[in-house]
Amino acid sequence: MRLKCCILFLLVFACTSKLVVAGEPPRSDTVRIDQYRLIKRLSGVSVWFQNSGRAISSNQIISLPYTDVVPDISPRSSQKDIYLKFTVTNQADSLVRFYFHPGIYFSTLELYRLDEPGDKVELLQEFSDETEGFKKMELKSKQTMVYFAKLKFAKTNIRVLTPILIRDYYLKPYIIYHQNTERGFNIITFVLSGMLLMMIFYSIAVFILNRNNEFLYYAGFAFCMGLMFFIKSYLFRVPSNFSNLFEGYIDFILQSLGTFVYLTFLRKFIDSKKNFAWLHKMMLFEQVFIIISIFLFSYLYFNTASYSWLTNVENLSKYVWILGAVVFVIYSFKKNIKLLNYLAVGHSVLLVCGLVSMLMINFPSIFKNYLPPYLNNALLFYEIGLVTELMFFLTALAFKNKAGIEDQTKERERLKLRTEMQDFEKQLAILSAQQDERNRISADMHDELGSGATHIKLMSDIIKAKMKDDVLPEIDKISNSANELIDKMDTLIWTMKSENDSIVSLVTYIRFYALEFFEITSIECRVQTPSIFPTIEISGGKRRNLFLAVKETLNNVLKHSKASQVLISFDIGDKLLITITDNGVGIDFNNLRQFGSGLNNIRKRIESIEGTYKIENNQAGGARTIFEIKL
Repeated sequence: MRLKCCILFLLVFACTSKLVVAGEPPRSDTVRIDQYRLIKRLSGVSVWFQNSGRAISSNQIISLPYTDVVPDISPRSSQKDIYLKFTVTNQADSLVRFYFHPGIYFSTLELYRLDEPGDKVELLQEFSDETEGFKKMELKSKQTMVYFAKLKFAKTNIRVLTPILIRDYYLKPYIIYHQNTERGFNIITFVLSGMLLMMIFYSIAVFILNRNNEFLYYAGFAFCMGLMFFIKSYLFRVPSNFSNLFEGYIDFILQSLGTFVYLTFLRKFIDSKKNFAWLHKMMLFEQVFIIISIFLFSYLYFNTASYSWLTNVENLSKYVWILGAVVFVIYSFKKNIKLLNYLAVGHSVLLVCGLVSMLMINFPSIFKNYLPPYLNNALLFYEIGLVTELMFFLTALAFKNKAGIEDQTKERERLKLRTEMQDFEKQLAILSAQQDERNRISADMHDELGSGATHIKLMSDIIKAKMKDDVLPEIDKISNSANELIDKMDTLIWTMKSENDSIVSLVTYIRFYALEFFEITSIECRVQTPSIFPTIEISGGKRRNLFLAVKETLNNVLKHSKASQVLISFDIGDKLLITITDNGVGIDFNNLRQFGSGLNNIRKRIESIEGTYKIENNQAGGARTIFEIKL
């Protein structure tokens, strides 16, 4: 009886089991794709295996020891193959098409499927409309399929492992949404790229206008960094082979070339070879190291499979850049030169931000727990440092331009002063030669013409003495002409002598002449002079014209004023003021014929030496004549 019951139980169990297999609902770890209208994440419904390095054939994929443990995606395990197993079913009445997307920055993406237990694993054929980084799949109605994905990360610092299934009609909207999740940050990067583009235009313009070769190097630096930021934002979360190449290789090459040309620019900008020899040698060493690291990095990237060596070369290069920046900052602050200080402040900020950015790439988990999402971006910190360095560079450039303008101004002033000094020396030489010639002519006139005129006067006086009462009128005219000639020659000689080119000599000569002129007349002459005479030179031409104007005025006083007193006063300051006052009958401005052309001659003489002449009547009677000459 017990045996019969056992047999019956086994038969019922077998039938029940067969029915469940034929029409059983999906297991709990099976993705029912018809229930998801947009996407389905495979975390929690998939199993993993990470290869240690041995070769695995497609038939061995089924028997791998899959577990729920998510594989290690750190750089040290980047060359290990990752295998993913998941099951998908379609319980709808129609065909369902969808895409598999493992994440970004994968160099290998192979998808296999298993139709029935015991069958061989089949490599999923690629469809012609497949989008790069996405594998197209389809399930017929009531069909269940087991899939295996073989993945390998590209040689990059960035790795994103987020396997999902996407319905075919949602693929393009998903790509757009996925690439715009950090749209604000991308805008910042594009703005920075635009700023660097403007710096390229500015540097080229400065080179064209001023022929400053160093700005071509700065244009190269701005081009490398701007291109790097632009491509990085443009390809943000775009799964493609070029994205992998850029993140793994081109990114580092652009940074290295940008740093190389910037160091060249910096050497030219501060003229380190001439002004800072030690700093110049250090920057040359950095440039040689950059060239070596570029060649070594290129060889390792294209000829080896190990990513750890690439990481070591890249990190070592960046550590050398950081060390160079630290040395530059310390050296600049120690020298305490304003131009270097501006550059050092910018380098300090870039140094700190670059170090933070590097740590965020190598140790992302440390910053993820302490920074808000909008700051948890390594590129953002590097961009902040670069913008700050750019601002302080522009400040240093403005300071250098200002210093250059000041130096140019000083040089122009120095050359101008030198030219003026040369002209002044020439004028002094000419003036000295003129004075020597004047002194020679005055001496010749005194010795030759003066003695001749004196001899004529003496001879005429002797003739007059012999003739006694029978003196001819022509003899008197000869004697008087000789006297006038002697007086005029004395005046000319006094004018021409350079030793008389002073205010003291002028005042003294006029005083002596005036007193002598009125000595034998009925007019009393008084002269008022300053108690102290300033040391001021006055040219012979001015002295002569001023004396002749005063002489003509005194002659008019004697002939026409009917005065009994005349006062000559001198006032010396910024101007020489000579006032001649008499107590005569004054001057009738309506009837100036009696003066002839004398007043006009006086006015012309004074105006020729840039002076002013004025004649007027006094209220108390008499006339007053004023001469005013700038000193």
